[in-house]
Amino acid sequence: MQISFIGAGKVGVSLGKYFISKGRKVGGYYSLSPKSAAWAANFTNTKQYQSIEEIISSSDMIFFTVPDDKIGEVWEVAKPYAHGKIIAHCSGIHSSNIFSDIDRTGSMAYSIHPLCAVSDRETSWQALGDVLFTIEGDERNISNIQNMFAQMGNRTCFISAENKIKYHAAASLASNHMTAVFFMAQKLFLECGFSMQQANEELYRLAKGNLENIHAQGCINSLTGPVERGDKNTVQKHMDALDADMKNAYLENAKQLLEIAEQKNPDRDYAAMREILMPTEIGEQCEK
Repeated sequence: MQISFIGAGKVGVSLGKYFISKGRKVGGYYSLSPKSAAWAANFTNTKQYQSIEEIISSSDMIFFTVPDDKIGEVWEVAKPYAHGKIIAHCSGIHSSNIFSDIDRTGSMAYSIHPLCAVSDRETSWQALGDVLFTIEGDERNISNIQNMFAQMGNRTCFISAENKIKYHAAASLASNHMTAVFFMAQKLFLECGFSMQQANEELYRLAKGNLENIHAQGCINSLTGPVERGDKNTVQKHMDALDADMKNAYLENAKQLLEIAEQKNPDRDYAAMREILMPTEIGEQCEK
């Protein structure tokens, strides 16, 4: 089966390079930017296609590795040439339903998402061997798609179209939003006199240790800190020391910590902590 890519950005190039490293046959790339397609073809030692018609006619499986909001638009251009093909995209949020009227083409559509951060075109492919691919789409061939990735050594998981948005939100929380939280912690360390190198290194060690604990024993058993202890004075001092934006972020995260704490310590009274974190809710309950 020959695989090709419409779109020559980070994801398309990384997947192409990875597939080749695992012995898969990759045809090449087409892009609205000929320069990007030429670079991708050269990097992967494949072909640069000159049109969508050419790349689809010469391929069995075509990945639409274009920006999420362009997938449907590019598909409309490609649709007249897609007869009996395997069509896929790598968006975390969109399902295969974005390939409208796919049944009329005799093709089968899939969303195949690598659960990882693909940060550049040249090196990210090297980490794909340890990545989970979530697969959603036409049930007629989905087991073969799963086997393709399993043969390359990847874990796979089926996901329904209706769960794609929640799945992508979860991935964003664990990846992008974690970056935002780390960024805020860095800023506070810098305000305390740490150098950027110190802040980055020491906070990384702290965060890494916590992630390892979560991986080993789960969120509930790993929870520590003032919310878990019910130390309302410390939490209040934290919030008093933060600017409005950071305070809001801290508060929303602390509410989740409180939920975890109540599961970890069901016999502990967290009423005082709840008053600090959710005063409006407490007031409404009192009024009732």
